Order: sequence, then C-alpha cells, then structure tokens
Amino acid sequence: MKKLLVVCIMLAASFAFATAQQRQGGGGFQNMTAEEIAKRMDDRLAEVCTGLTADQKAKLKVVNLDMAKQQVESRQKNQGNQDAMRTANQKIEEAREAKYKGIMSAAQLKQYTDDRAQRRQGQGGGQRRNN
Repeated sequence: MKKLLVVCIMLAASFAFATAQQRQGGGGFQNMTAEEIAKRMDDRLAEVCTGLTADQKAKLKVVNLDMAKQQVESRQKNQGNQDAMRTANQKIEEAREAKYKGIMSAAQLKQYTDDRAQRRQGQGGGQRRNN
C-alpha cells in the first residue's frame, strides 16, 4: 500500500514538473529560432491560402525566413524594451506584407489578411496590456 502511495505521489510530481516546464517555455515565438518561426509561418500560409503554387511557396519561404531572422535579431537587440520591440516588429510586418503583395494573388492575400485579422481579434486586437 505504501509503495502504491509513493508511486502515485511520484507520478503527480512528474506531471506537475512537466506542466511547469511547458509553461516556462513561453507562448508563441519567444523561444523559437528563425527557422522554426519561418516554418510555422510557411505552414500557416499553406493552410490559409488556397492555390499556392510551388513557386509561390518557395518565394514565401525565403521572405518568411528573412523576416523571422529580423524578428529574432530585434528580440535580442531590444530585450526588455517592449516598445522598441513592438515598433521594430511592426516595421518587419509591414515589409513582409509588401513582399507578400508581390507574390500572392489578390484572393490569396485577402485570405491571409482575413486570417490575420481574425487571429488578432481573438488575441484582444493584438494589443498587449500594460500591467
């Protein structure tokens, strides 16, 4: 009976530890490499935008990797300065969208912007609250 109790306690402790590790990992892109961020963005575009050709996907992949590298660099450079990071990321996002316009059709671009707007709305408009 004591062994069963000890096993149950150890399982509960293991579960609590694993959960705490997942929470520490942060949300979103905070601890991801540029390659991981770009892959995530590529996958999202493929899911959201219908009819992307192989050529478009290749071009978008290059854009996404370049922009992800800029985001990671910005995160490292502006660590602790949320305003500077937000401003830099807005510029990166504007440049990404300008490049997307040259690659995607109007319908695909609308699918992308609609999805982004919907996701931002689900996140409280994309604005962070100052606590």
